[in-house]
Amino acid sequence: MYNSEEDLGQSVVKAFMNFKRAELQNFKVAGLKRSETRFLFMLHQGLRHADHEQGMKVSDATAILRVSKPSVTQQINALEEKKLIIRSQDPVDKRAAYIQLTEQGKKVVEEIISTFHKNFEDMTLFLGKEEMERLISLLDKLTEYLNKKAENEEV
Repeated sequence: MYNSEEDLGQSVVKAFMNFKRAELQNFKVAGLKRSETRFLFMLHQGLRHADHEQGMKVSDATAILRVSKPSVTQQINALEEKKLIIRSQDPVDKRAAYIQLTEQGKKVVEEIISTFHKNFEDMTLFLGKEEMERLISLLDKLTEYLNKKAENEEV
């Protein structure tokens, strides 16, 4: 089917790009950018494990998302403007800030989760349970390989 490893490699890249494009079309939440959706979902997950009543530290969000502090600040500003999150200052350490979801933000996160579940149910119906499990297994295996490769190259 493929003439060379180069053709195979190009086909893998093309498949990933096509999947990403299709995923962006199907996992949209009205009125939000993809990055905002991702941020809200991450915040929701982080708040489930947060041990501070003010919410999640902004610095923790930066670490989880693996993006720069200015990028996180930009996301926070946009989501605050949409009244989906609130930011507060640590009363003890004035340099630290916390973020948490507003009631409206919690409703939006419920919609995000519902949209994700519906899309994954649809994909499972399309592929069948066995193929979906195989896809997950292959993606997990590939992710493990790429993570190990990245770790070895960083050393």
